[in-house]
Amino acid sequence: MLVRPKITDRYRRKPHAAQEFCSGSAAAALLVHDLPVLEAVPLDPKDDMIVATAVAARADYLVTGDRRHLLVLGQYEGVRIVSPRAFLEELGEPSRS
Repeated sequence: MLVRPKITDRYRRKPHAAQEFCSGSAAAALLVHDLPVLEAVPLDPKDDMIVATAVAARADYLVTGDRRHLLVLGQYEGVRIVSPRAFLEELGEPSRS
């Protein structure tokens, strides 16, 4: 998904840089099972599974572009819910607006 032209153009990244990021992320990924049942996203209950995955993994961040349903939450049970731009800024990457 990150290597689609729409995404690489928006964030001014080369496809190979996005692929390297995905490979590194996959190597560091933690698979979780037994997700908690929760009602975190009242406007779109289908997104509860996404939040439940982050909670089960004890993630620090849930990075999403879903402004309408997820970003408005801000955080849930200690998981900060941020946009890709905000996450890059947290990592020390300058904004590329």
